[in-house]
Amino acid sequence: MQKIKLIIASIIACILVGLGLTVYFQSQKIKKINSELSVAVINEKAYAAENSSLKERTIQFQLTVDQLNNSNDSLMQKLNDTRKQLKIKDKNIKELQYIASLNQKKDSIIVRDTIFRNPEFKLDTLVGDEWARIKLGLEYPSKIVADYEFKNETTIVTSTTKETIDAPKKCWIARLFQKKHTIVTIDVYQANPYCTNNKERHVKIID
Repeated sequence: MQKIKLIIASIIACILVGLGLTVYFQSQKIKKINSELSVAVINEKAYAAENSSLKERTIQFQLTVDQLNNSNDSLMQKLNDTRKQLKIKDKNIKELQYIASLNQKKDSIIVRDTIFRNPEFKLDTLVGDEWARIKLGLEYPSKIVADYEFKNETTIVTSTTKETIDAPKKCWIARLFQKKHTIVTIDVYQANPYCTNNKERHVKIID
């Protein structure tokens, strides 16, 4: 009789453990699905904000490295190509950012004296390339209009590397036992050949 009770107790215990494991794994699965759904909704909102004519805000996309590597989005591919050019490994990627800007300025010069003699004289010409151009307009009797346009694309790649806290030892075996810390590296790539970064500062606020 005692053996039967032990067997029944063991069966009940196994059932309870099985149910507990089932509930745990199902809850983990539901949690993962909810997380993936949340990320999908965030990315959908990010695309909507990016394509909105209002440009009220920018929402950060959330992608895994696999999703980044397999993305068909041209802008995501451009970001990924840049970080590959920088030889940053998948495991070290932290953030990717892209900023496209267009600066435009128009100046008009009108002088009192007649510069152009022909009343029918009018000339419009464009000088420049993909990144910088000037549209110059000349018109009788003394009007000069210069329309400047400058385009730039900035790609920012944030990654991590591990470095020794103290100066690295000359012997590689000794370097293995040196204490290390994680350094966050930020690479800023300007596509416009006429644009240079005069000064940069990146600050992370920690607890």
